[in-house]
Amino acid sequence: AVEDLAPSRLAEEWDNVGLQLGHPEWPVRRILVALDPTPGVVEEAIRAGVNVIVTHHPLIFRPLRRLDLATVSGALVQRLIEQRVAVITAHTNLDSVRGGINDILTEILDLTNITVLQPAATNEPHCGLGRVGELAQPAPLGILAADIKKGMGLEQIRYAGDSEQLVTRVAVCSGSGSSLLEVFLASPADVFVTGDVRYHDARDIEAHHRGIIDIGHFESERIIVQHLAERLTAWLADEGLRARVVQAVSEATPFKNV
Repeated sequence: AVEDLAPSRLAEEWDNVGLQLGHPEWPVRRILVALDPTPGVVEEAIRAGVNVIVTHHPLIFRPLRRLDLATVSGALVQRLIEQRVAVITAHTNLDSVRGGINDILTEILDLTNITVLQPAATNEPHCGLGRVGELAQPAPLGILAADIKKGMGLEQIRYAGDSEQLVTRVAVCSGSGSSLLEVFLASPADVFVTGDVRYHDARDIEAHHRGIIDIGHFESERIIVQHLAERLTAWLADEGLRARVVQAVSEATPFKNV
């Protein structure tokens, strides 16, 4: 199901997607969709009788040199195996695919005339990292940032650039878009909406007389959970399968505002 919705061939070369832990023959009756495979999400899954957790961020990202059950990651793997809970990840493949996270962001921002910021290496139509689209009405950067904050229900937002700069085209990249900074600067977009903006990147964009809006890593990607749960539910129904899909409710950004 996950492979059909977000083919692994669309994942970046450095990424780790697909079945992270578990056995292909384990029975599946209940699926939990979450952003992160945190200890809290794992315990939520176990309490709910879940057999598979589908996450956006990988459980295993860097190659394992050892599996020490006394460590946090080792204990988490042990807990999952003991409870026979599998983990499947769709990461950059879900960012890249048509209808994935970046397309959802363009819908939230009500952008039109959408193009791909960095086309996929597979050259598949409308697949790749990031998107570029046009606002229905041009807006000053400061007002656009405030509108995005209100529209997405965010507690705070950061932006860099001239508040009065008129924005017509917007580039978006879910998660951390720092790797696409040069691609953004080479694009026709006036502002880059992403997360995890670094100080020197903001200075660079400022020097290029562009804008950048930092909506947060978690906030830019948590939007996929409901969407993916709905698509998995529809896929299972089409296939005549009776597994139930639920959304994680225990997740929150790790950052606190004071």
